Amino acid sequence: MYSLVIAEDEFTTRRALVNMVRWNELGFRVEGEFSDGQELLDYLKNNVPDVILTDIKMIHVSGIEIARLVAEENLPIQIVFLSAYKDFSYAQEALEYHVAHYLLKPVDLARLREVFRGIKEKLDRQGIQENLMQDRLDHYNRLINYEKQQFVTDVYFGSLTNPKQMARRLGLIDSEGQGGSARLFLTKIVLRNDQQYKDFIADYGQQELQEQLVHLLGYFDRELEFYTINWNTTEEEELYVLGVFWENRASERIVYDPADLRDAVYNLMKIHVEIPTFQLLRSPAELAHCAEKVGRNESAEYLMKDKEYLQLLRDQNKLLYSYLCQNNPEQGMELAGTLFHNYMRGGMAFAQRQCIYTVTKLLDEAGRNDLMSWNRLYEQCMTPAAFSQKQPQALKGWLERCIKILFDHMGGQAEARQDTSIERVMDYLHKHYSEDITLAGIAEAVFLNPAYISRLIKEQIGKNYTDLVMELRIERAVELLENTDMYVYEIAEKVGYGNLKYFYKVFRKVKGKSPGDYRPADR
Repeated sequence: MYSLVIAEDEFTTRRALVNMVRWNELGFRVEGEFSDGQELLDYLKNNVPDVILTDIKMIHVSGIEIARLVAEENLPIQIVFLSAYKDFSYAQEALEYHVAHYLLKPVDLARLREVFRGIKEKLDRQGIQENLMQDRLDHYNRLINYEKQQFVTDVYFGSLTNPKQMARRLGLIDSEGQGGSARLFLTKIVLRNDQQYKDFIADYGQQELQEQLVHLLGYFDRELEFYTINWNTTEEEELYVLGVFWENRASERIVYDPADLRDAVYNLMKIHVEIPTFQLLRSPAELAHCAEKVGRNESAEYLMKDKEYLQLLRDQNKLLYSYLCQNNPEQGMELAGTLFHNYMRGGMAFAQRQCIYTVTKLLDEAGRNDLMSWNRLYEQCMTPAAFSQKQPQALKGWLERCIKILFDHMGGQAEARQDTSIERVMDYLHKHYSEDITLAGIAEAVFLNPAYISRLIKEQIGKNYTDLVMELRIERAVELLENTDMYVYEIAEKVGYGNLKYFYKVFRKVKGKSPGDYRPADR
């Protein structure tokens, strides 16, 4: 049986398609029916059906947009269009997005059966069912990992605190229904800044260190998945990662020993670490209160000098702008409330300065390269009241009004903003790829959340961040090999690799050849 979903905004037609066709005799099982393409898009975030039968024209999201997503994401899905019009432009787009068939309304059931018999024969001929199941599972797991990472980010930084919304999100990422009772472990791992750490950085760089550590954490125990919250440095300038281990099986209450984790890092990476935090959270909801402990019980004067507290505020601001780029006002407005609460911990005067900073920074980002828009937004937001608020509620109201103005301004620009965001990320990478750059460093430079950047690179470029940087460096190395007399070790250092042996390894991984194969014969 192949899976089928149906999207049709006309209720009578949709119910007829679901109930009047004997799909099981054709080899298909209807796994979902939707009244609009937006519902189908939400479904595709966590599911990959074999076939989509969709109306072309729907109110919010069209069948064309569904087909475009399937084509761009290279999803293994057959698409059949339904239309009341024999429109040549639709037929052209159907061809462009590899749509399997184009059926006219009213639907001829004999023709529909013929089409789906052909699709089944095609799927059978290709012999893809087993591979498809694996592909679907892999794709599903990747989506779930992305969603869990975003969930952890949203909850920790305070943009997801509503219990109902939290339960809904957990339901989307946990097919077994155990998400709400799953255990999490808030974990802080500090890397000791000793000679072994410095040698590792000199040879491989900070990004490789972070990649290897996160990879190791992901395989520390088969029941645990690791999701990063942020990278930062302590007051002693020691690098640390804050994240959560997410336990897969809530029914099995295993005891984990942080000492085992510390030993595993040393045995595999020869790096000394300390684990000052390994806090059990009995449900994902408890993560929402963890950031409140940063700088707790400190005076306002001390908080304004607290590096961890100030970094938390900056991370929340970057996440808020990422929501603006995504046109996600629900999480954005909730985060604005949390951000204001954190500002008020520093006192009214501090909160007022920080609210003005937040709005000004967001104005600058939203009005980038568009002076007229910036002026208009500035006039709407920076009224005299912005600088004369005396009461917390009035200040909070002003901040929320400004955030709403910005969301209204950027509401129809989500796709363009994502294009602009990836352009800024790529521009930064092209200028700095030879340096010891990290995803967190790029996030600071372009004022976006690291998880958002990682997902954006994957969606827009089709690669993960590490592979992208590798390819940029190796392509430049090839240019230098072909056009200069520089020694290989000089080229390695110039493109960002301090360890020559590691450079050779990466080069072979990317090109399948050694650097010497790219030297002209006359050199």
